[in-house]
Amino acid sequence: MNFPVGVDDIVVVKGRSTGLQVVCTCGCVNFNYLDPQDTLWKCRNCLQVLSYDFPRLLESALAKQKHAAAAAAPPAPATLPATS
Repeated sequence: MNFPVGVDDIVVVKGRSTGLQVVCTCGCVNFNYLDPQDTLWKCRNCLQVLSYDFPRLLESALAKQKHAAAAAAPPAPATLPATS
């Protein structure tokens, strides 16, 4: 894992709001939900900086998740023209 963490290091968590989860190299599981007033995300155990721009990291992770879901979705069935 490199610091600050990247999109491949995190997991998107959905509950009452959407946030991110990452396991730090010290073994601590860190959760963070979007707080527009605080862009710095640190490990709650060792205080290693996980991200300097949390909102952008969350945005990138959601875009990656949406793209992966779209790629995994089966193609839409072909529609047949209506006959009268």
